[in-house]
Amino acid sequence: MTTVKRVFFYILTLITLGILTAGLINLLSLSFDAIRARFTLAEIGDIKQQLSLGIAMVVIGGPLWFLFWGTIQRHAANDADEAGSSLRAFFLNLVLIVSAFVTIFTLNALLAWLMGGCRPDEFSPGGTAALIVSAAVWCYHWRVSEKEGHVTPVAATVRRWYIYILSASGLIWLAVGLVQLANTAFISLPIWEGVMVKGNFWNSGTRSALAWILTGGLVWAFYWFYMARSDSKSSLRQVYYYLLTILGGAIAGLTALTITVYKVLYWLLGGGKDVIGYFQFLGWSVPTILVAACIWFYHLLMAEEEAATEQEHQLSARRVHRYLMAFLGLGTLIAGLIIMLGIPLDWVINSFKNETIVLEPGWWNNQLSMGLSMLLVSIPLWLYYWGQITAMADKGGVVERRARSRRIYLYVIIGASVVMLAADLVNIVYQLLNGMLSGNLGQEALRNAKWSLQTVFIAIPVLIYHLRIARQDQLQGAETGSVPRKVTVLLSDNKSPVVLLIEQKLGYKVRRVRYAGLAPHSVPQLSDGEAEQLASEIRAAPADNVMLVLFEGNVMVLPYDGG
Repeated sequence: MTTVKRVFFYILTLITLGILTAGLINLLSLSFDAIRARFTLAEIGDIKQQLSLGIAMVVIGGPLWFLFWGTIQRHAANDADEAGSSLRAFFLNLVLIVSAFVTIFTLNALLAWLMGGCRPDEFSPGGTAALIVSAAVWCYHWRVSEKEGHVTPVAATVRRWYIYILSASGLIWLAVGLVQLANTAFISLPIWEGVMVKGNFWNSGTRSALAWILTGGLVWAFYWFYMARSDSKSSLRQVYYYLLTILGGAIAGLTALTITVYKVLYWLLGGGKDVIGYFQFLGWSVPTILVAACIWFYHLLMAEEEAATEQEHQLSARRVHRYLMAFLGLGTLIAGLIIMLGIPLDWVINSFKNETIVLEPGWWNNQLSMGLSMLLVSIPLWLYYWGQITAMADKGGVVERRARSRRIYLYVIIGASVVMLAADLVNIVYQLLNGMLSGNLGQEALRNAKWSLQTVFIAIPVLIYHLRIARQDQLQGAETGSVPRKVTVLLSDNKSPVVLLIEQKLGYKVRRVRYAGLAPHSVPQLSDGEAEQLASEIRAAPADNVMLVLFEGNVMVLPYDGG
């Protein structure tokens, strides 16, 4: 099947499947209404229209879907390339994702209805019909996908996207449900009597939270522990770890912690009047911190355990995590300093007497509380992870300074600082010139340039500091171009520290090959001087490829030509 023909059939299959599904949902929903005898005389006309539309969609959409999907299935059964095509993988997983989401949301509503006592007036015929039809669609396409397998790299990659999207969604639903349940329980405590109007604990919010805990937990457990159980080496799994769960959990937890500290400081500075009612935010902030910490710790532990099989992968995993956390801490630290700097700038701006400004008493409480809370959270975080990064760079030498995550970290900060400075300076110069030309250079011009002034004072030292680090890396060879030699090390223990020492002296990574017939204790131990001499011998080799053989306490340097 040609590409154009394949696209044609899959698009028509998707459209006709949607028509068939909508028709089945419509008819099934009407069947539930008929069983419950919900129809009134005034609704008979609408019912007839819905019935006609549902029958038409099934009668037309069903045969067309069977025709197009049957044609696709026959080609896939007779042609391995067709069965492993990227378009087929995309189609199957798109249907799985959409039907899975519909099934999960409608199942959640049904569970909440069941826990509410199965009241007939709260029953949703349309939602229940959508649950049955979407679950059937998901089951059928999941069986087709599992039966065929995922033999091509493209099909396996698309499949991973489906798995990790559902896994992440299930984890989010589970976490949100736990926080909502804890918050509902907290505000239902008797200590809030007279402070707020509250109903029974077993309300619609509680039932919805429990339903999301059940559905989210089941979805996450199925896709994480079953579907993704043998995918520990994929790159997408690392994205799931470090960008979705570890970084996402850190952001959620630190945000909740910052808000908690801010609220407490604001109250201590006289901002909160109602002592009891003011602290109701603890019902969601503390559970958010705890749940986010559990997510962060569990996935970080899993990522390090999976990377521990190879020392190089483990080092890379730890490096990525440390730079992500340092970046998060630095960003929060910069934001806190900018907010804190706004307090004295507001005092300076308000000291001008050319305009009458009426300030609310205690106007500085909010800024001071927010700035201090961000600093209290971010400073320990950034110092801890940046200290670990600095120690890694000092120990790893040029190899560590050449790491991609370090280069990205430095240049993102430097680039963002330059862009920020340029934008702020443009605004400051514009406000000054505009004020001079209009004869209104004073409080209004300073007020319009206030945020730019705050940012400039913070961005300049940040830029200078990271430029110095980038310059030090450059002087130590972190920005050198091509690798002069392709080095392969043959030894019995891939985790031997000798290889790390050789890489440090060379300034680049080497390829490791394990020789199974050599005992691990026979790997030689090199001193710092011996490793430097070996690196010099490799650089002076007459060929671009070098094989290092570590055997019975000896090291042989074997230059060779070819692959």
